Amino acid sequence: MVSMKKLLVVVLALLLAGAASLYVIVVRPLVAPAAQTFAAEAALATPDLVLLAAVNVRQAVFLERWFLGAPVIRAGGPRVQRTVDERTLLEHLAAARIDVRRDVEHVVYGLYPASDRGIRHAVVIVGQFDAAAVERYLAGELGGVAQPLVGRTAHEVRRTDPDRCDNVTTWMITADPRWILISDPTAHAALLPRLMQVPPADEAELAWWRTLAHSDVLSVGMWRPKDAEHTVSSPMLKSSAQAMIAQADGIEHVYLGLGAKTVPPSGRLRLVLDATDASGVHRKLEDWQRTLQQSRDQWAKTAPSLGPLFDSIKVTAAGNRETIEFTVDRALASNLERAINELLAAVVSGLGGRVERSPRPAHRAERIESQPTVYTPVVDPARLGPYDATAPFAEEVDQVHGPFGVRLAAMRTPSVPDSGLELELEAFAGAIPNAGTAGERARLFVDSVTSVAGQELLRVEPCGRQRNTLPGLFTESGGQRLRATKAVRLVPGADPRALGSVNGHVELRLPTRVETRSVSRPAAGATVAAHGAKVTITRVDGGDVQYQIAGDRDRVLEVRALNAAGQPLASDMKISSGFLLGEGTAAHVQYAGVVDKIEVAFAAEEQPLRWSFKLTDMAMAGKPDSRIRYTPPDFRPYGAQALRRDVPRANPFELSFDKAQTFFTTKLDFTLRSPALPNFERAFTVGRLSIKQIELKDGTTLTPPSAWETPVRFGKDAKDGVLTTSLYVLVDAKPAPDSIKAVAGVLTMYFPRTMRTLHLDELVPGQRADADGLAVTVTARGRRSLTLQTSTAGERVIYVKVTDPDGQPLMTFGPNVTESPDGAWRFELAPQGIAGQADIIVAGQLERREYPFRLEPK
Repeated sequence: MVSMKKLLVVVLALLLAGAASLYVIVVRPLVAPAAQTFAAEAALATPDLVLLAAVNVRQAVFLERWFLGAPVIRAGGPRVQRTVDERTLLEHLAAARIDVRRDVEHVVYGLYPASDRGIRHAVVIVGQFDAAAVERYLAGELGGVAQPLVGRTAHEVRRTDPDRCDNVTTWMITADPRWILISDPTAHAALLPRLMQVPPADEAELAWWRTLAHSDVLSVGMWRPKDAEHTVSSPMLKSSAQAMIAQADGIEHVYLGLGAKTVPPSGRLRLVLDATDASGVHRKLEDWQRTLQQSRDQWAKTAPSLGPLFDSIKVTAAGNRETIEFTVDRALASNLERAINELLAAVVSGLGGRVERSPRPAHRAERIESQPTVYTPVVDPARLGPYDATAPFAEEVDQVHGPFGVRLAAMRTPSVPDSGLELELEAFAGAIPNAGTAGERARLFVDSVTSVAGQELLRVEPCGRQRNTLPGLFTESGGQRLRATKAVRLVPGADPRALGSVNGHVELRLPTRVETRSVSRPAAGATVAAHGAKVTITRVDGGDVQYQIAGDRDRVLEVRALNAAGQPLASDMKISSGFLLGEGTAAHVQYAGVVDKIEVAFAAEEQPLRWSFKLTDMAMAGKPDSRIRYTPPDFRPYGAQALRRDVPRANPFELSFDKAQTFFTTKLDFTLRSPALPNFERAFTVGRLSIKQIELKDGTTLTPPSAWETPVRFGKDAKDGVLTTSLYVLVDAKPAPDSIKAVAGVLTMYFPRTMRTLHLDELVPGQRADADGLAVTVTARGRRSLTLQTSTAGERVIYVKVTDPDGQPLMTFGPNVTESPDGAWRFELAPQGIAGQADIIVAGQLERREYPFRLEPK
């Protein structure tokens, strides 16, 4: 027995020694910063440094491998190579033959006070590089101009952000076998000598930074927060920086770090403050902790599982250093999932629904996918059926091209500067074999817009997030049907009456041969591979499945789970994301039932298809509908004097405060009742409800700078001579519902003493009618939509009568009314027919009567 105990002690000692050796020899070198990283930090830490940030790439790769597994990377690079200006930093490195996981060790970023030439910042990428290959890429594909600088060759590269037309950046880049320096020209001249000859450590003032940053994956540290205002140039960012400075009084250093550990798996986010005035910062943190506790108590009533989330925040103090730390582990993630469900339950209950709260079962009740995708082993593109606009739920279109139907959906006035009319096209398709939800496989392009005289009207847009050259992607719109939209902008001054044609095309990459492969009773490590793509199962627990897709991911059409009977299970949740560095996808799916088999559909072969179209009908009329008999309401002048005659009561309106609810903001619900007065039943706006004060039960009051308010409209007909409407007001002060004692304000009602009619004889964007200081413009027109906008004083718009081209009245749903801060009102209408003209009834002289109120909740 004694020798057995000794043997166990020896084995345990050997295991501990082996673990320590493994950490010292393998793990620590993987995550500890290299010597060149110390040099890069010192080089960037000039006396005017404001912010230093770093990513420990080796540690990120190590953690990614630990948590997600090692992704399989295609040696051939991306299948579709993006243009130079569209490439990310990772794609630039890959194009320069740099393997991020293998060659890059650390990335360090420095930010400095801005100069008259703009922002000053620099990036140093630390690792092992082929400097000659990098320089060939800079001079070749990037068109960099070589310049000698302190015995080295730097390349000046101009890059235009394809999503931001005003963002043209000039970079200076120097490559070395151990590092790559990327910065603005001003910073480059100062930093390159420092990087080649590291400055003394005492000059860098990096001790505080290194003790924190070298244990985290992502680190951000700020020297002298009071200088933050000088690092930016735009007025908006300056305002934000000034607001931060106001809160940073007495703080010398600010640090934000994200770290992780593998056993047990957890993440750590921490904020560290080094103070010159420790007592002042400590008081601020005590105030913050009290606010946090109040928030915890308030939110815990709605979502009890949020309590542990708040409790995971820890605040500690050591001398002049205050640390706020937030730890995320599996228990916290579970609490977060439950908290989200509780918050959703609160939303549903607020809308009148109900969610039962019950313990989460070990395995979800089985639910079969109601509309699983059926893949056809072989598809002949020549046999694809044409789009059928007569099918149930199919959309009406202007033209049919192959399996797609295309139509002009809307015209709008310009929404961006230096632009003309906007057009919106829509394309639809029924279920296309093997296309699934389409995505990048099916795309809608607009190539040209011409006038009746043949002039090109499409605006040239080399950049912009929604630029004309980008396609609209098809997405599923129910029942495996597909839909895509694409908006384009025309040149300034383009006349909607002179449009001749809209030319474009639809592209489809059709999987013509599909192979389905599966693995039964899958376990971690199981793989399904075909045609250059590989799906690796990393975890299976009942209905919880985690997997990776690597290689040619486009070949994977679908990954789904089957039960023991071979039926596809419905999923309750799916989360997927790309790997941090390079290609590959990791996914986590929760299926409703126990998974017996994983099935993967692969595109073995695919064929690119293209259909061109040319739309020439700009009327957006569609086929005639059977007209619904409709009689417009009768409006007539009716002032306050007539009201006193017909309803002698001092206040003819009954307002009640029904309830208050809190979710992000506090929502106050009211009910308003009114006699069936002239002009009230269908008028767009008949008054305004304003909350000017909220009395709380603790004796305090909430008074906003400007009243919380909402317009008043009666959308329903009178019943027994009484009009009723429900109103709500959103209060950003967020008082708790049970803390409200009463609300006080004013109900203002409008009475038109005089009226007049503005006529729009053509409902095209830009058409305008005005009188007596009120202008009404058509800003958008769709197949079943019409949007009008006033220059100001939209409360004077009483009603809009829409008629068809023959002058017959059309029933119109709406309006959806939006008020802009500049005083403009927008009215969105939905005519049930072909809109030809519109008569806008406006008040000439509008009398206002105010009815003060103070109401307690029911």
